[in-house]
This record gives sequence, C-alpha cells and structure tokens, in this order.
Amino acid sequence: MNADVVVVLAVLAAAAVLFVTGRVRYDAVGLSVAVALALLGAIPMERTIEGFANPAVVTIAAVLVLSGGLYRTGVANFVGRRVMGLAGRSPLRVTALLMLTAGLMSGVMNNIAATALLLPVALDIAKRLEMPPSRLLIPLAWASLLGGMTTLIGTGPNILVSEALVAAGEAPVRFFDFTPVGAAALAAGIVYMVFFGVRLLPARSSSAGEDQGRRGLGQRYGLAGELFTLRLPHDSLLHGRTLVGARIGRALAVDVLAVRRGRSLTRAPDRLFTLRGGDELVVKGRRAACDELRAWGSLLPASAAGGDRRQSTPWAFLERATAAAEVEVAEGSELAGRTLREVDFSNQLGVRVLGSAGEVPGGQDGTTGHADRGQRATGATAIEPGGRLLVVGPFEDIRGLVPGEDFASVRTVTLSQAAARYGLDDSLLRLNVPERSGLAGVTLAGSRLSWAFGLTVIGIERAGEMIILPGGNVKLQAGDRLAIDGDSADRDVLMGLQALEPGDALPPLSELESDQAVFAEVTLAPSSTAAGKSLRDLDFRRKFGLSLLSVWRGGVANLSTSGLRGMALEFGDALLLYGRPRSVAKLSRDSRFLVMNADPGESFRLERAAPAAAIMLAVVGSAALGLMPIYVAALGGSLLMIATGCIKGSEVYQLVDWRVIVLLAGMIALGLAMEESGTAELIATEVVGRAGAGGSRLLLAALFLVCGVAAQVVPTAVVAVLVTPVALSVAAEFGLSPHALLMVVALGSSCAFLSPFGHPVNLLVMGVGGYRVTDYTRAGLPLFVVLGLITVFVLPLVWPLR
Repeated sequence: MNADVVVVLAVLAAAAVLFVTGRVRYDAVGLSVAVALALLGAIPMERTIEGFANPAVVTIAAVLVLSGGLYRTGVANFVGRRVMGLAGRSPLRVTALLMLTAGLMSGVMNNIAATALLLPVALDIAKRLEMPPSRLLIPLAWASLLGGMTTLIGTGPNILVSEALVAAGEAPVRFFDFTPVGAAALAAGIVYMVFFGVRLLPARSSSAGEDQGRRGLGQRYGLAGELFTLRLPHDSLLHGRTLVGARIGRALAVDVLAVRRGRSLTRAPDRLFTLRGGDELVVKGRRAACDELRAWGSLLPASAAGGDRRQSTPWAFLERATAAAEVEVAEGSELAGRTLREVDFSNQLGVRVLGSAGEVPGGQDGTTGHADRGQRATGATAIEPGGRLLVVGPFEDIRGLVPGEDFASVRTVTLSQAAARYGLDDSLLRLNVPERSGLAGVTLAGSRLSWAFGLTVIGIERAGEMIILPGGNVKLQAGDRLAIDGDSADRDVLMGLQALEPGDALPPLSELESDQAVFAEVTLAPSSTAAGKSLRDLDFRRKFGLSLLSVWRGGVANLSTSGLRGMALEFGDALLLYGRPRSVAKLSRDSRFLVMNADPGESFRLERAAPAAAIMLAVVGSAALGLMPIYVAALGGSLLMIATGCIKGSEVYQLVDWRVIVLLAGMIALGLAMEESGTAELIATEVVGRAGAGGSRLLLAALFLVCGVAAQVVPTAVVAVLVTPVALSVAAEFGLSPHALLMVVALGSSCAFLSPFGHPVNLLVMGVGGYRVTDYTRAGLPLFVVLGLITVFVLPLVWPLR
C-alpha cells in the first residue's frame, strides 16, 4: 500500500465521518476534500477544480433549471392533476396512480421538484377521500426516487455513471437505456407499496377536511390542550387598547387567534384590532399563564400606598442608598442625536435615566436655565444637545459624573423634588412580591417585566438591604419590595391582564376558518435558506402576519409559543400556521417555503406552459436520438427557458442547488484520486472482489449493498461518484461489463428508502406526513430487498455481465 493510497483512504474516512455526523455542510466537505487531496499531493494541483467543468455536474445543474421551468409554468402541475383526476375513490387505485404519476414525472424532471409539485395534490386527495396523508406521502416520495431510475436525466447517479463510462473510453449510455431496469423497479415498487407496503405505514390523522379533519389536525399538532378562551371584564382596563398595546402576546406568551364580540367572530385579528370590555379571546398558549400573572401581586403607584409617605413610596428607601443628578448634554457631545437605548447608560455609566427635559433659555447673560418641567424618559427618548437628563444611581457612580466632553454641567438634586419637577410621581410604582408569588425565584430577565410590560426595576428592598439598579440575573424573593420605573399606562396593562377571566367553551377548529382566516401546513423547500434560522431571525411575523401554532418534528409536536419563535427550523419540519388567506398566498410565493394548501394557480406562469413543454420535449428528443450530448441539450434548453420567459434570469440561481453542485465538484476530485492512486483497485480486489469469488450474482449483491447502505446517510450522487471507480476496477479485474456494474451503482445509489436523511424527498414529506424515522425503516426494508433482487436477477438479463 503506497503513501497516496493511505492519504486517499484517510480523506475518504474523514469525509464519511463528516457526512454521517452532519456537523459540517455538505458543500464545505466537498471543497475541503478537494483542497486536502491537492495539498497532500494525491492529485495534481491543476486538477483540483476539474469537477466544476465535468459534463455530469453541468448536466445536473441544467436539469434543475429545466425542471424549474416545468414547475414555474404549471406544466407538471397540469399533467399531475389531470392524471390524478382519473383516480376515482379507491385508495388502492389512488396510491397506484399517484406513484405512477410521480415516477413518470421524475423521469424527465428533478425528483425533488416532482415530489414538491404533487405533495399538495396528494393532500387534496387525502382530504377528498378522508384518507390519512401518511398513507400517501411516503409512496409519493419513493415513487419519485424509483422514477428517477428510468431515464438518463432522472437522477444524479444516472448522469454521473454515464459520464464515467465516457471518461473510461466506453460507449455512452443513451437516454432510455436506463428504462428497462428502471421501469421494472418502478413497477415492483408500485405493486409492493399498494398491496403490502402501505400496511406498514402509520395511519396518522388527516390534516384536511371539515370538523373531523380539523379535529385530526388539532390532535396531530397537539392543539387540544393549548387552545382556550379569555374574557375581558366589561370594566376592563384593556378596553380601547389595541392588541399590540394590550401586550397580551408578550405578557402571556399566547397567540390571539380570534375575538368573539357578541355573536360575531373576528378571525386572525391584526395587531391594531381594538379591544372592548366583554370581548372573548380565543388564544393558543399556556392556561396557567394568567394564574401566574395574577400571583405576581398588585402593582400600585407610590401615591396610592398608605401610611407614612417616606416609608411607603419608592423614593423613601431609594434616597437612603442612591443619589440623583441633573446633567446637561454638551453641544458637541457624541451622545447627541442618539437614543437612550443606544447609549445604555446603565452599563456605560452605572446610572438610570428617569426623565428628560429640553433646553430652557436663561437670563440676559445667555446662560441656560433649568427646565421647569420635564417628562419620563424611555428607551426611545432622543438625547438633545443642551437638554437635561435626570439620572439616579449609587452614590459613587453619581459622583463619577463630571463636566466634560459629554456633559456641560452636572448638578446633584434631591430625588423626590426632581421627580415632582419632571412629572414622575405617577411613573414610580411599587410592587410587593407576596408569598407563593410567581415572581419568587425568577430572575428579573426571566420575569419579563421589562420586555413584556416596559417596566424597569430600579431598586429592591430586601431584609433591610438595598439593591440599586439590579441586573437581569438577580433573582426575586418573596417579601421583596420593588421600586419600578413605569407609568400609569404600563400599570393599567398589567392590572388589565391580571383581571382577565376564563371564557366560555372553545369553538371547534372548523369555526376558526372562513374567508377571513385559514390554517396552513408549511414545510421548508428542499434548498431553502431558512434552514437553521428561527422565525424570529426571519422576521416572519412582521413580513407575513401569520401565527405559528405548532411544529411537528421527528414525530413530536412542539407547542411552546415563546419557544417556537426562537426554534431553529430544520428540513423535514411541518409548520402549522394560522392567518389571513392573503398572508398564506404571500408565503406561497416565497421560494423558501412550500405551502400545502395554497392555490397553485396564483404563482404559475400558465401562459408560458406551451413553450416550456416544447423545450423539454426538444431536449429529451435530441438526447434520445443522439443528436447532441445531453449536457449540450440541457444547457440549450435552459437558455431557451430563460429566453422565452418560462423562468426569469434571476430565478436560475434559486433553482440550482449550488450546495449540491459544489459538493459533487469536490467529490469528483476524490473519485479521481481513488482511481489514479490505486485505491479503487485495492478496494475492488480486497473488499468487493472477495464477493466475486462466490460468483457474479454475489458480486452484484455486494456492490448493490455497498451503494444502498451508503445512500441512507450519504448523498446519493456522492455515493455514485465514490463507488464508480471501484466498480470500474472490479469490471477490469473480473472481466465483467462496466456498463452492467455501473447500472448496479446507479440503481443502488438511488435506493434511499431506509432513512429520512438519505434523500431530500424523504425529508420533504416527513413533517407533513407526521412520520417518524422508524416508519421509513419499517416500510423501506422490504422494498430495499425487492430492489436488490431486481439488481441480481433482472438487471443481468438487460445488461449481460460478460
């Protein structure tokens, strides 16, 4: 074993580990492999990026564009819906026709696009026949994989092995040369799934239909215990406030789905909807949130406390441990023009800004006088040159404020007197934390006093000790007396929320849908850039105005309203959304998401359907007749799709999954290194070759098994790239037909049936179908065996081994 073989095997092992763990992006793995091989001398430097010019890689990219043209113009949708219109009401006939349609479409377009296009069709059929979608979606996904085996452009492995044969000096594979074996695989897969495999799939609740369907939807997404009603008392302090002004969502971590007022029901109210006393809110969240809020205790203005004023107001105990000052902002200060939130006085200077006042002209000498009356400062308050700020803080921090570049003057003041002059008497609130309060044991940051209510704790009196300007990590305790910077509006909101009452019986989910609002199931598009980001990162609520109710992931419904907003999205997630139909339509036009119940006619360019169909027929015909190489035909067709307006030029970069292109280009360098270093020959002799001693059929089974098992965790195209050199070496070693062995590689590399992670089409249907990982293994293992038997016994009849 020479040094180059050791290097290649080490790089191969490292790449396999990275693929299996998924901790590094696939495209990054591909590039890293190519660079590592060049730096270690396993391949010449000038051949490092040879994969980017490989005809197979170019063809795959062009086919993605062609598929996008069929998708965007509605050609594939028209064919799919017309064919499925013949299905009738028999579940067996529907399953068979759905799989046949998906298989035929995948023969001429990307199988991911075919699955994405037929996914809403399958859900619509499930609704019409009251079938569980889980009985249709895996058959749909697997039919697209099987259909991809039927033509040269059906799937990446077919294109890659064809180009490998040409590079090895063998006769090229023609367009329909894959059809006999691929058609046998597709037919066997349909028969298996219709009569046996569908029985191994879960019968999880349908997500469509009216009352019964919506109950099933609620059950699958776990909404039953999360939906409830709240009523505003007739004298509610929230009367006249908008939903956003009432802070219901932030304070209680709930989504308001509807508002019942008398006999009318307003569905999906917007954030500016005005509340009235007596309104009943249909919300999704935690029922205990209101009880916890009531257990906080009462928030009172300082002036409302009884007894000695100096002992009952926040100022009384604050003045014992704090000082106050009035600072004038210098004309040339860098603070001028910025907001208090941007400057963050608490962290920068250790003080809290309570009030602000503009410049008041002084006497005839031109000096600046004091502001007669200021106002409460908030984070949005702008700092003005010559203006004055009332600040409070520990004695040492106040003493640290001195005139300079930022402050023209600093004058200490009495806190109580300054508060009156700035009109802050109503802004100083007191909250006593009672025993068993929901605040006890919670940090200030966790209490959401500031984030949800706009209230800032400026002091805590605890067992005779003073905590001034406490940080967010300070835990509250029963018996604490809090001095809070707020105002009467903030206090009224909190008291209004604490006074909310349990409402009447919850309306059925079907009542929440109308022309005003709908439920929508959404999943990530296969090449979505939203993966790894949360809805908060995407600014989803502001852009689309939709409420996220639940996320189905890995067989579990995730419901926490506050947690969902920060949850990073993953491929395979199914999102249950609620909102206005126009918002759902807007989301359906976003290429990052697939909306299951959107109206497809809104986004298709139906007037360009005829040119798109003609272009695709021309590409297939020219390649099938051998008039030009497939990569030339596919590139020419892609250019025509753009020239005729079937797709826009800017859309090309969205249609092509560049991560796959970069991955393949990098892994082709590894395949080259395996071939030139002798690694492929070594594996062929020592690993696969040992099976050849038991006969050619055992060798075929071993080669199929290697490809099929690897395809469950490694991208199928990568499997084809890596095993192809080995198969060519086996063919040379045993005098077998390279065409036959590479057909085995193409077939085995596409058999990603045992895991949802082997191919994007599996993830595409996982969340919407409510599948778990074990569902794929249970139903996919017999199909995997069936395909293995076809490889061993049928393929040699079409492609003789010798």
